[in-house]
Amino acid sequence: MSSDSDAFVVSPMRDNWYQASSYYSSSFALITTVNEDGLTSIGPYQLSFPFEVIQRRSWMVVSRPGSNTHTNVSRTKKCALNFVEYNKDQIETVLKFGYPGQEPAEKMAYNTFDLIDSPTAGRESNDIFPKIIKEAYQVYECTLDVDRINENPILRDSVSAHLLLNIDNILLKERWYKNLEGGGTTMPEVPLTYGFRGASKFWFGERAEPYALPIPDLGPQHEVVHYEANRLDDEVRFTEDACKQLTGIPKAFLTQALQSIIGVAKQQGVSTIDLEFVQKLNAERSD
Repeated sequence: MSSDSDAFVVSPMRDNWYQASSYYSSSFALITTVNEDGLTSIGPYQLSFPFEVIQRRSWMVVSRPGSNTHTNVSRTKKCALNFVEYNKDQIETVLKFGYPGQEPAEKMAYNTFDLIDSPTAGRESNDIFPKIIKEAYQVYECTLDVDRINENPILRDSVSAHLLLNIDNILLKERWYKNLEGGGTTMPEVPLTYGFRGASKFWFGERAEPYALPIPDLGPQHEVVHYEANRLDDEVRFTEDACKQLTGIPKAFLTQALQSIIGVAKQQGVSTIDLEFVQKLNAERSD
């Protein structure tokens, strides 16, 4: 039913306003941490999202102070964010994980996920590093940035616990890694949550089949090139002027061409691809 003809009314500002005063749908992370007994605990978090995406790679989690996740990561400084695909049979497990006050052993009694050691050398599970969820399609292995939290009064003094996490490693299942490197011809079956509603229910949903739309030909074309170029490698950066020289590359071959340029730059020990570098490369290739 369309609400286009409805008038707007003011919704009261309540605690947990994103679900008590409005509608907010998103995915969620299943965060694994280690308690004082060395057991891995799992907690689902909807308020979990990218924080810094250029140069720094970090993640923000808003938690209830004193939760198992907050307590454990404050002690160990380590956690893993596990992202699972939609499985209706496991949604009830996710729901139960979110009930406060449970110890890890209680959660393991009804857990339907498999916990395994991280494949990252040195992050095998112990009293610091948690296990990860085998069924996850991706895992972010993180370290709590205590210094930056303490330096920022908004994070430090909030009545919520703001966990600023630096992303150490991104683990992808091989299928999804190949899909990502191949240009993303499909997407994971990401579940959605709409949060706690009506004092009695948690709402979940499965996403509809995704579809891709071509980038519209609006605005300066070099900005599209600049955006794509600086997504490809964490060691080599393109300047805006360099990208203005690359707008003639057909879109179907853009990523391949940019990767080729990055390869040449790395061979020459160049970390910034500027206008001069591109002009020199073009001159060499035209000889």
